Amino acid sequence: MGYLMMVMSGVSGLRKSDDSKVRSDDLFDQFSRRLMLKILILASTVLGVKYFDTSINCITPNTNGAGGFIGPACWIQGFFVFEPLRSKLDESGYYGIPSNIDYDGINSLGELCSTVNRALDSMDGCTPMTKLYYLQYQYFPFYLAALALIYYMPYLIFKMGNSDLDSLNLEIAAEVPSAEKIAATYFDPDYAINSKCRMKMMVASSVITKALYLVANLIALLGTNFILNGNFLHYGTDYVSWLSLPNDVSHEHNLDLRARPKPGNILLPPVGFCDIHEATRDVRNTHINTHRFICEISIHVLYQYVLVVLWFCFVVGVVVSAIGLIKTAGGYGYSLALFVGKTSLRQLTLREIEYFEIIRNKNKDLYNKVLQLVRARLHPSPKKV
Repeated sequence: MGYLMMVMSGVSGLRKSDDSKVRSDDLFDQFSRRLMLKILILASTVLGVKYFDTSINCITPNTNGAGGFIGPACWIQGFFVFEPLRSKLDESGYYGIPSNIDYDGINSLGELCSTVNRALDSMDGCTPMTKLYYLQYQYFPFYLAALALIYYMPYLIFKMGNSDLDSLNLEIAAEVPSAEKIAATYFDPDYAINSKCRMKMMVASSVITKALYLVANLIALLGTNFILNGNFLHYGTDYVSWLSLPNDVSHEHNLDLRARPKPGNILLPPVGFCDIHEATRDVRNTHINTHRFICEISIHVLYQYVLVVLWFCFVVGVVVSAIGLIKTAGGYGYSLALFVGKTSLRQLTLREIEYFEIIRNKNKDLYNKVLQLVRARLHPSPKKV
């Protein structure tokens, strides 16, 4: 909760730093619309810059003829680790890679084995291990940019359905606000400016906007979890738990001595296998071969740190947007009950009640003046004969 209050204070600071703009959406909405939008654009930009400088480096023998073809080919094809080895750290050289790279299968006893012998004949009782491929580096910066657009979409809906709140806030913020003008414009007895039906739609759009911010945060959290093979949902908690380990254990390269892998390696391992099919032909000879290389993609280390930050932002975003939705729905109910209890104001629509709440929260004197004018309109004094 303390972290949540700190984040909300940061959003409030953003708001105060730009007093020239009158914002109709509240801090709960601004967390997603402003703070999350900027974080996603920043993350997309940082990873996007590295995107054009990303390369895969592989361990290759000096006699290999593929040369500079290997790195670009592995970047395009992606690399993989063996799924069963994710829990067999004592038999791994790197995370998901066996100490003996000839081992690509597992037998009925759970022991690693080779699916083929040196003559390339199949070995009985050795089932190939499942490969888990990683190609997220090819599109992840663009994915984050798409998330930024998703976070901004609810605000566009809000602006279309709540332009009246913008104009009301401008009227209240005027140097000398006019109670008569506000009463005549926003509490029109004939509903010529905004019909009752349109006011209902405005209220509905406010609630829908809050729900869409919650949906945007859930899409970001669950969508990222989906494209990261289901390992992102608990990434933040796993990372915090890993940080509690002693330094010599948490960063130990020898996996035999470590009880669990690094959470970042589970999410996006920086080392993996890459299979390349080599084929050449000239007038007299045809050469065909298949190579398996151990490759590194160091950009994954940067991804790991960026995703830690995004995990906490997404989780806080879900909480903040859920609170905003509950607050708005509950606020409408409370305001309706409060004003319905006042016999003289029962004729007001829910949108007009919302206008009163906004005026009261920003200018008490103006609120009292507008309230008197509206009451006089609703219950005019009988004319003296």
